[in-house]
Amino acid sequence: MMKIAHFQCSAGISGDMMLGALVDAGLDFARLEQEINKLNISGYRLEHHRVVKNGISGTKVDVIINEKHVHRHLRDIKEIIENSNLASLVKEKCSIVFGKIAEAEAKVHNSTKEEIHFHEVGSLDAIIDVVGSVVGLDLLGVEKVTASKIHVGTGYTKCAHGTILLPAPATLELLQGVPVYCQGIEKELVTPTGAALITTLAESFGEMPSMSVTDIGYGAGTRDLDIPNLLRISLGEAAEDTGSFPDVRFGGQGDIHQAEAMMLEVNIDDLNPEFYDYLFSRLLAEGAHDVFLQPIQMKKNRPAVKLSILTYASQMERIMETVFQETSTIGVRAYPVTKYMLPYEIKALATKYGDVRVKVASLNNTITTIAPEYEDCRSKAESYGEPIKNVYEHVKSEAKKAFKKDE
Repeated sequence: MMKIAHFQCSAGISGDMMLGALVDAGLDFARLEQEINKLNISGYRLEHHRVVKNGISGTKVDVIINEKHVHRHLRDIKEIIENSNLASLVKEKCSIVFGKIAEAEAKVHNSTKEEIHFHEVGSLDAIIDVVGSVVGLDLLGVEKVTASKIHVGTGYTKCAHGTILLPAPATLELLQGVPVYCQGIEKELVTPTGAALITTLAESFGEMPSMSVTDIGYGAGTRDLDIPNLLRISLGEAAEDTGSFPDVRFGGQGDIHQAEAMMLEVNIDDLNPEFYDYLFSRLLAEGAHDVFLQPIQMKKNRPAVKLSILTYASQMERIMETVFQETSTIGVRAYPVTKYMLPYEIKALATKYGDVRVKVASLNNTITTIAPEYEDCRSKAESYGEPIKNVYEHVKSEAKKAFKKDE
């Protein structure tokens, strides 16, 4: 069975809150320290203690550092990670997290990710928050991460650049495409480190997936708020509608996963075509697994399109609400379908364009499909001024060399 970690970000998210949640859910603190020590750096110590926020107890993890106002570049942080004794996959994920922060900061400050100075997110405590969170999930055996919608704060905060808006510009840049909301709390609920971690590690954002919960943890933030300043993690085994059904044997072999899903269909003939891009983004953010259009002909020979949405039953209500809000339809057809999928992993790959995520699917322990993530390739193409097809083919070629040799 697949082990899932679901983060409920009702009070936002930060690196130390994620560490606290993992420890509170059962991560061995001494083992965590051993792994972080593989960074081969000094000038810090880890502490953890129990706290109570609005009547709910959780774990607060603190990284106590000695250095003062050290501003690092991306290359400095990557050098620390690459020169460590951490596992290669941990290094890759951590590099992706900091690469995302660098890209967001560079865009906000009209610079490049190589030139940008990391301020708060370049300090030792941020590095340890990131490495500890990635290592912690690995030590707990988590195979899939999901998260709720993310509660962001509002107002202003002070940083190295002066007084800035909340959510911080880099944070909001990192949260593009992720469902967020605000309930008027004038504090920084989401840090750039927290935003980069959750958007790198989580596969989807929305309601908790169907799962059998085995452990629960609460990671505490520093401030006392009107709401419990806690990040909750639920650990457990995937239930049937997450796709972790018994394997289907084709020809007596194989490990193709079977899951019961729902197909929603809508016929539309009067929607401004410009709206479909926004509609697709919203549906995918709400948990749709696939969204597509097909040309059809309706009564009185009117040309139209059929909107099809593949999702799981647990997300149906939210998906239908979005369809009714964003389209002109007054009815949705829904019927169950069986979905068959090859097992796959999202792997991080270091390329000449930087770190890129790659989807790797296998059958009978043999890699069948290698597909670079489109959004990563698009970002690299824009950053380097390269045609996206060149970036995609280069990443795919490098991925074949890197991953097929391990078969």
